[in-house]
Amino acid sequence: MPSKFEDSHYWGDVPTNLRAIDIWIGEEVDLGKGYGTQMMQLALARCFSEPFVTAVLIDPLANNTRAHRFYERFGFQFVEQRWFGDDDCFVYRLNRADWQNQRIR
Repeated sequence: MPSKFEDSHYWGDVPTNLRAIDIWIGEEVDLGKGYGTQMMQLALARCFSEPFVTAVLIDPLANNTRAHRFYERFGFQFVEQRWFGDDDCFVYRLNRADWQNQRIR
């Protein structure tokens, strides 16, 4: 949760109406089996279960094009390229309205 309550302050000062998530599937053998889709659906439902949450952020590595395509399928939009420590990342954002539209389809 990106807020004053998140101990690492990884995201810096972020409004309390946002959430940040990260998923890691595991080894290469675990990819392409639908685990990530299920995890992402559950994570987003949990984030947006709070009515005041307006958007969710995610930050895949800049060179992880497979992850970029995965998040874009959920409606995440590219925001900016950003360094988190030594990691070159792309920040993506999914607004509540876009998430709701994706769920209707």
